[in-house]
Amino acid sequence: MFAFRPDPARPHEPLLMGIVNATPDSFSDGGATTEQAIERGLRLLDEGADWLDLGGESTRPGGGVVPVAEELNRILPVLTAWRRERPEVVISVDTRKAEVARAALAAGATIINDVSALAYSRGELARAVAEAGAGLILNHARGTPATMDEPRFTTYADVVAEVKSELRAAFDRAEALGVARTKLLADPGLGFAKTPADNWRLLRHAGAFAELGPVVIGYSRKRFLQQVSGPVPPREREAAGLGVALALAQQGGVSVLRVHEVKGLRTALAAYREAGGGFGAGPWS
Repeated sequence: MFAFRPDPARPHEPLLMGIVNATPDSFSDGGATTEQAIERGLRLLDEGADWLDLGGESTRPGGGVVPVAEELNRILPVLTAWRRERPEVVISVDTRKAEVARAALAAGATIINDVSALAYSRGELARAVAEAGAGLILNHARGTPATMDEPRFTTYADVVAEVKSELRAAFDRAEALGVARTKLLADPGLGFAKTPADNWRLLRHAGAFAELGPVVIGYSRKRFLQQVSGPVPPREREAAGLGVALALAQQGGVSVLRVHEVKGLRTALAAYREAGGGFGAGPWS
């Protein structure tokens, strides 16, 4: 399926995707220079990240659209440096734009992470991925970052069933546009047109999405964690995130955790394993 597999020493643990934002306005860690973004990615790898996810456009609630040229100026120097320093590293690029996807794949990215599930590019991004034979993460969302918190997009009769149905339609569309089904991953899109209650329900049923393919869960530092952490800044939500990660590990069915910090999570998973905690393997085709 992809050019990597779970560590043979940890065959049933979810992979850890380390987030690097090359943006001035990310909700959690924006404002990094190119050099800082490069260094952050290398540090995450040293701390146990299985791959790096690089973004040049913030998709936080209320976020706008970054021009293609600017997005590429933000990510390509970072991507090129990582590929030079760590030739074997798996790199996904978080973008909605086909032009950015094509340039990133040409520069050495191996996976594209589309938070709009092909809606923004009207499918053109899938063609770019198919041409490169790359992987594609389809993240469920409704509306755009600027509108996704509006009630018309956050109202569900059954959030698990509806998100799964809409992701299945996105999978079918990607496959029709040439992306192999075995190269698609599903992300239910926590925080993207979801209420806090929706996010918690999706977490409790995260394994239900495994019937589509490998499941990616991005919970790290998101606003809904304040239900348990209190009204603290994003960086102070890490402890709540550790609890989510351990619950997902036990629940099973999740293949990838998308996180801002790796070292503490890697340690927590190791302690959980040594104390007799079980891991439910997520699917890898």
